[in-house]
Amino acid sequence: MNPTALESTAEKPRKKPTDKGKVEKLRKPISFLMASILIFLLVFVQPREADTLLKDILKLVGLFLVFAGALGRILCTVYIGGRKNRELCQSGIYSMCRNPLYFFSFLGFVGICLVSKNLTLTAAAAVLFLILYRAVIRSEEKKLQGIFPEEFPIYERNVPRFWPRSFAFKDNQTLQVSTKVFISSLSEVLWFLMALIAVEGIQILRAHGVIHHFFSWY
Repeated sequence: MNPTALESTAEKPRKKPTDKGKVEKLRKPISFLMASILIFLLVFVQPREADTLLKDILKLVGLFLVFAGALGRILCTVYIGGRKNRELCQSGIYSMCRNPLYFFSFLGFVGICLVSKNLTLTAAAAVLFLILYRAVIRSEEKKLQGIFPEEFPIYERNVPRFWPRSFAFKDNQTLQVSTKVFISSLSEVLWFLMALIAVEGIQILRAHGVIHHFFSWY
């Protein structure tokens, strides 16, 4: 073999199986973009007939979804924190679906929209979330397929990708949790609670004429 070809091959860094792909690197920019769009719509779009009984009930549902999403994300960190890409987690909350972190983020995201009593915004945000994160989930699972070529196909056949078949998960193990990762997850969950305060603040400012909306929808 040509020595020059050997040198050029050696110079190319090998991609580790845990390296992030192009799609995964876009996860945070996508999250930032979605948050920016959501904030803009919450501020400048006013829901019609916001004080009906139905919308008050939906607001309560939204509060439940936000807290369920926050609790779910914390549980995900307990099971996967510090062990991601080193072992394939299939127990506990990961026995419900293969991507519970994204599922509970979805619940919290939709819950925040429901708290605003804006049904059109809720529907649009839910569809946008599912479209944008579908590519991220597929990219991450492709990487897991390469890291765990024997275990992942079995896990993939038995456990749904996103929508849980049941919320009764199986678990019989004792876990060691990285405090650093756990505290980091708590700081991420805090954004959900801050979003609730922000939505209520926007509604108060709008009621007192401080914020003026551009248009309204249901």
